Order: sequence, then structure tokens, then C-alpha cells
Amino acid sequence: MIRPAHLQAINHRTGTREQFPRKLFWVAALILIAVSFAGCTVKPLVHLSEKESPDFIDDLDRASLSRSVDKSLAYLRRLPRDRQLNLGEHTVSAGRLVDSLLVFRRLLATVKNNRALGLHISRYFDVYQAGGTGQYNPGRTMLVTGYYQPLFEGSLTRKPGYTYPLYEIPSNLVVRHVPGGKQQVGRLENGTFKPYWSRGEIEKQAIASGHELVWLRDPLDVFILHIQGSGLIRLEDGTIRGIHFALKNGHPYRSIGKYMVETGKLKLEEASLDTIRGYLTAHPEERDEILHHNPSYIFFAWTDTHGAIGSLGEELTAGRSIAVDQSIFPAGALAFLRSRQPVIKDGRVVNWKPLHRFVLVQDKGSAIKGPGRVDLFWGMAGRQAWQPGG
Repeated sequence: MIRPAHLQAINHRTGTREQFPRKLFWVAALILIAVSFAGCTVKPLVHLSEKESPDFIDDLDRASLSRSVDKSLAYLRRLPRDRQLNLGEHTVSAGRLVDSLLVFRRLLATVKNNRALGLHISRYFDVYQAGGTGQYNPGRTMLVTGYYQPLFEGSLTRKPGYTYPLYEIPSNLVVRHVPGGKQQVGRLENGTFKPYWSRGEIEKQAIASGHELVWLRDPLDVFILHIQGSGLIRLEDGTIRGIHFALKNGHPYRSIGKYMVETGKLKLEEASLDTIRGYLTAHPEERDEILHHNPSYIFFAWTDTHGAIGSLGEELTAGRSIAVDQSIFPAGALAFLRSRQPVIKDGRVVNWKPLHRFVLVQDKGSAIKGPGRVDLFWGMAGRQAWQPGG
């Protein structure tokens, strides 16, 4: 695609033109996340021409978008400008992402019409679509889920009613660096590095005893915080404190919902957080079997904010921050998400409506793998977490 040497954006308040150097867009500046991944033979990202790009019409307020862009910029500016981040089968430097986000932020301030903004994006940004989808893989859709920041009652001391702990990183956990810049989590036994204990072992053997941060009322509350990665704890004096992911035990994540469906405990169409909680309440003798099916275990740390903290170390923005596989999508990058969201009435889904907005890569998760998965942060406790069907 031939592009002009400069991008000229009209400032609609002053009527002047602002020029942006072509080099800002030499490497991909925007990832389009729309539909799904067909399999291992499909390239994780497909470059789209200007004509193939969709309408970038955003359905949320620009203030939240600007805040989320600033969070990505704060993270990327802490990296060396030449640090290479994964972009599908290629890489992009942190400096290029910073420059591109700065241009996008300037466009937000100067191009007030959403359709005009979309035209600027289509024309002057390199756009990639996730997973060989759309015309490259007809009929396939991306699995889009939502996550939220829960609020639970807790106590700083163990007492009747508060007997299920959240732990900080225990002193017997060891992290070692391996080639490729990756880390391995484990423990030392007679000088030999071994895998750290599983969820079942940690809980049954009190492996992390002495490192309790807070005690909760229900083991499923603990499990939910492990899945969500962060949350809020209301202490007995009414104080609310934030808690977030610090480290995991190195074991792979396994879905207990999928396990309960496969073992006939729940029907697929009925599986939800509420039905899982209801089943565990009705069958306490099966609780450990079900929860320990997931060997992954999360350790936590207190935060200085009530906001949820993502993998970039920055506060997430409701409706704007997404968790994706950062071995494919570069951390901090700008993306565009098209999906649908439920219309809730009296606690039930009564309809669906379109969702289409700019989002930013600011989190990741054990279950979020491959170019066909995205998890949208839905906000604080009390808001409806959702899972679009499609």
C-alpha cells in the first residue's frame, strides 16, 4: 500500500493542519481483533489493506479511551525504546508503539468526528486482523469473554467465619531465569530445582502457612480471586483495600467449568459462576475434587489503589483494557474489538447488542492463549461480567 510521506490531520477547532512523520506508521500501530483463530496452520495476524479495514466507530466515551492510552504509554515508556515486543510472527519496538500511541492520542484531540477518525486510522495505520479471520476464515468467530474486579468480605486475622486465606509470595518459592528471557517458578529440594506444589498440595498441606495476607469466608471466593487476578477486600472495620496478582505457582490453568460439564455435574448451557457456586454449596464433599482440578495457584500483594492492576503494572480501564496472549499481541498496543454484549434485565440476558470500540492490550491470563481469545475488563464489582456467544 502506497502512503504519503506525511499524515495531515485537520484540527477542527482551529482549522489548522498538523503533520505527522510517515515513520511513525512504518511498523504496525493497530491490531484489529474481530473474529477467531482457525488452527495452527493459520498465521496469527493478517495484514489488511486500506480497503479491507472496517469502520472504526467507537461506542464508548473518548475520556476513558484517553485514560487507557495514557496507561499503555506509562508502561511502554519504562521500557528501552529498542525493546522488541511480539507482533504475531514479527516484532515491534517499544519506541514505535509509543510514537504510534502519541499520534493516536493527538488524533483523538483533533479529529472530533468518529467516522473521520476511523478514516484516518484506515488510511495511515498498518492494520492487522487476528487469526486469519473474516474473508480469510469465513464463519469463524473469536471467543470473547469478560472479567471484572470482585468485592469480598475479609479479615486480617483468622477467626470463625474467616478461614480461607489468600497468600503473599511464600519464602519457599524460587524463580529462576531461563534462556529466552522467561522465568520458571519452583522450589529447591536438597539443592535441586523442582516444580512448585500444586493447588491441592498447597491447600491440603498448608505449604504457604505463615504468608497469609487476608482470610475470606468462602473457598470459592478465594478461587474466583485467583481467576480474576485482582479484587477488593472489605475488612471488618469497613475499610476497602485492593489486592492483585503477584506470582503464580507455575502450573497450567485448567477450567473447573469445563471439568464439571465433562463429568456430567453441569450441562453446558447451564454452566456459569452462579451454577458452579450452587453446585459446590449443594455438594460440599465434591468441593476439593472440583477446585483442585485446576493446579494453578495465585499469590497476591496489596495495592495502593482500589483499581484493578493488569500485567503491565498499570490500572485497568473498564471497557477499554483487554487481556490477550502477549506472545502474539504486543503489550500496551492499541486494538479494535468488534463483538456483542448482553442486555440484562432482572439478572437475566434478554437480548444482545453490538459492541465495537478501541481497546488496549494491558493484561494477560493463564487461560487466554492464542490469537482467537480476548478477555475484556468489565469494571468494578457489581457490574455484569459477560460472555458473548460467538
